[in-house]
Parts: sequence; C-alpha cells; structure tokens
Amino acid sequence: MSKLLVNLSFVTILGLLSCKRNFEPIDYGHDACMHCRMTIIDNRFAAEILTEKGKAYKFDDIACLLNYLHEHKQQNAGVKIYVANYSNPTSTFLDAFTATYVHNEQFKTAMNGNYAAFPSAQDATKEGEKSNPLKWSDLK
Repeated sequence: MSKLLVNLSFVTILGLLSCKRNFEPIDYGHDACMHCRMTIIDNRFAAEILTEKGKAYKFDDIACLLNYLHEHKQQNAGVKIYVANYSNPTSTFLDAFTATYVHNEQFKTAMNGNYAAFPSAQDATKEGEKSNPLKWSDLK
C-alpha cells in the first residue's frame, strides 16, 4: 500500500509541475503570428500571450497583439503577456505590463504598428528621441 502511495504522489507532483505556465520561445522564420498569420521574422518586435491554461499565442508586431486582444475581448487578469526588448532582442522578453513603449515611424514593424518595447523609460527615450514613452495602459 505504501508503494502505491509513493507512486501516486510522484505522479501527482509530476502532473502539477507540467501545468506550470512558461514563456514559449518563438521559432523565428517558422512560427506564425496569431493575428495576421505572417511568419514571425523580426525578433525586435515580437510578442506573446500566455493564457491561464498555458497556451501560447505568438505575434510578429505589438500592434497585432493589441488588435488580437481587442478583437477577442481578452481580459488581462490571469494572462501573461510578453514583448521583445527592442534594445536587446536576444535577451529575455519583457513583461508587457511593466515595459515602456515608444510609438514612432522609425520602427518599421511587420504590420506597421511601429511600437517598440523597452525595459525602462530611460532606454525608450534613447531610441525614440522625439517620442513620449508610453505605458501598457496608454496602448489601449
């Protein structure tokens, strides 16, 4: 009986660990944008939504992400949203809710959304000299 309990406990722990929601890396040149269906190529402007159930939706442009959220009336509660760090696109994605954004035509994005995300307002003003830094709430 104790062997059965040990095995059952082990299976339960494995099951709980497998439900952990983690960022799913984007396979550039292969993954398609959930909104516009274009292949995600540019790692400076990519984004991802991670649902409460752990499903990852990937985007090639922050504008595609915003349009998807608007069209699907996606609530922010329980979802994790990540955006690429324009300053260092090969680094870890940023939390979309705490990132700073710049909207400027100098950013040539896949769908002409022209948004770029940065870890701080200081980083954002370095890149978008004539643009005001924006927060997540400003993007709606």
